[in-house]
Amino acid sequence: MALLLFLAFPPALFSQGSGGHQTKVALVALDFNEVEIPVFARFISELTGKNFVLDETIKKQGGKVSVFSPTKVSPDQAFTMFVAALEAARIAVVPKGGNLYQVVPMGDLPPERGVFVYKLKHANATDLAAVLTNLVARSQTVAQITPGTRPPVRPLTEFEAPVQVFADKATNSIVISATKLAWSHLQAVIRELDIRRKQVFVEAVILEVQVDRLRQIGTDPTQVLGAGKSGFVQGIGGFNRAPEDLATFAQAITGAAAGGATGGAAPLLNTLNVRAFMNLLMNLTDTNVLSTPQVLAADNQKAKIVVGENRPFPTGQAQGITGGTLVTIERKDVGVTLELTPQVLEGDLIRLEIKQEITAIAENVAQTIGAGSASIPVGPTTTKRSMETTTVAQDQQTLVIGGLVRDNITLSEKKIPVLGDIPWLGWLFKSQSRQIEKL
Repeated sequence: MALLLFLAFPPALFSQGSGGHQTKVALVALDFNEVEIPVFARFISELTGKNFVLDETIKKQGGKVSVFSPTKVSPDQAFTMFVAALEAARIAVVPKGGNLYQVVPMGDLPPERGVFVYKLKHANATDLAAVLTNLVARSQTVAQITPGTRPPVRPLTEFEAPVQVFADKATNSIVISATKLAWSHLQAVIRELDIRRKQVFVEAVILEVQVDRLRQIGTDPTQVLGAGKSGFVQGIGGFNRAPEDLATFAQAITGAAAGGATGGAAPLLNTLNVRAFMNLLMNLTDTNVLSTPQVLAADNQKAKIVVGENRPFPTGQAQGITGGTLVTIERKDVGVTLELTPQVLEGDLIRLEIKQEITAIAENVAQTIGAGSASIPVGPTTTKRSMETTTVAQDQQTLVIGGLVRDNITLSEKKIPVLGDIPWLGWLFKSQSRQIEKL
């Protein structure tokens, strides 16, 4: 250690005293090379008249600093150089009031805090505040690691100091109370999340397709007697040709979508041929278009559309004070409901989570139990057809996701009385039909 101290009192430097008299101020030239911090602190204390309390850690570590001053400086300037030299050694000089200062390692100092505001451009302040709060809470959690094992990941240390995140809905801003270091990390995260989200426009067609498969055996007596309108006479014991089934429809639809290509039913149809597909389907089947909703949804945001009625349903009844009956009701939506959540993927692919439901009031179903004055209202009976799926489609393409839902089977018989009951020969005077209705 080399300590070189030069003191000089030039006659040209004066300071104004309280009585108007000029006081001579001492100048000092500092030239310290690898001087121990306690020794340097004692010298500055004697020069400036300030009191320093050194932390025990500094005494034990015995750090050293170097200061070179080619020109002479005043005591105040020497104190400034002393503080700067200690900061370079990661040591802080903390004022404690009056002429008392505490010299401690910078790691023991509480970090400088502040309140920062980030005005969002695209993201929602409430949603983003929840994400940041969860991020900060996880980084401040101390992981429990078994002794002798290596942690799988490096623990987060950016937010060791308490961080508070608030959302201001009025201005759509994020307010953060944190240290400057934590704010710099959070600011980078916010910039990555505050981006314009893509949107997806979905056009849907919800329809009922009714396919009748009719198989008849025997002779229609109305046609034999000339009462039929078509003039067609069914042969004895013959079978008429069943109408087109869904497999035939699928092949025809594939041809319309692919310009006459052959093969199995293709689930994806080009949007330019959707109208042709609809016309073909309505010609080959009994088709009822229930709804054609159009939905614009943001990326990863659920959208919902309901087309229907809000019907009252009785849920209970009670006897009133005056003898009347009080019926409590609950209103429910009856109609078509479509929920979807789009997610934009790479390569113009769109992932769709779809939930579709059709509810309707069943016809010819009694809405009461009992008869007369003893009848109890039970409300209407509803039918429900629902579907929930997750699928991926290319942009600008149509996806067919529906199928067979229900079968209604009807058996009927036509015959001439007496003659139609003759064994074996009775088929000359009667016919039976079995009709399958697919909805």
